[in-house]
Formats: sequence, C-alpha cells, structure tokens
Amino acid sequence: MKTAIMHNIITDERKRVHLTMDHPAVQCGIAVWVDDDGKAYFPEDVQNPFYELTDVKENDE
Repeated sequence: MKTAIMHNIITDERKRVHLTMDHPAVQCGIAVWVDDDGKAYFPEDVQNPFYELTDVKENDE
C-alpha cells in the first residue's frame, strides 16, 4: 500500500493518507487517496492543484 503526507497548500494542513481500492469513491478501477478518517480526496492518477503529496512510500502489506 502506498502512503503519503498530503499537504493542503492553501490552509497548510497536513494529513496522512493512503491509496485504496476499497472505497465508494473508486471509479474505473483507479485507487483514491484516503485519510485516516475515511475521507477520499482524489484518484491516484490526478494531480490536485490544492494538494501536494510528500513522503510517498510503498509499504509491504
């Protein structure tokens, strides 16, 4: 599973997120970034202009 720190460049808020296929926001088989509370933000293949992902890691699971 990929994990990362998602940084909101407008509010300066940072959240830990992970990629998952197990969320209702998944469409067309593309994983979404989800925080620890279960909120989905955007698909893996989309660059969001308000967020940057840092410290992206591929974890064995």
